[in-house]
Amino acid sequence: MSCFECFCGIFGEEDPKQKALKAAKAKCVELIQSKSCGPILIRTAWHDSGTYDMANKSKGFPNSGGAIGSIRTPHEIGAPPNAGLKKALDVYLTPIKNDLEKDGLIISWADLIQLASATAVEVMGGPKIA
Repeated sequence: MSCFECFCGIFGEEDPKQKALKAAKAKCVELIQSKSCGPILIRTAWHDSGTYDMANKSKGFPNSGGAIGSIRTPHEIGAPPNAGLKKALDVYLTPIKNDLEKDGLIISWADLIQLASATAVEVMGGPKIA
């Protein structure tokens, strides 16, 4: 436990990152249930993580690729295998990110993309991914 977590725990405050993740998950659940967009969220996370390169693993983050939110870059989102995934980012996830930021909550694109995917699996009847 970090000093910050301990300090927040003493005064009953929630860690800001945990608060942002919980709020994002709640918004993802609502989105998936109302728009039936789980499959495209899973596919987006899969393609984002698909950039991992074992040959560059010794170079560390972000040079080895992987689930780092790089799917948002024009080079990746415009690649033929990623056709249609721009909708997941622009129509489904950007409003969630913007809403969180309006509330003073910060979540990275990498975290939001992977959280939305894990939440989609759960909401659609699959196992809870911890």
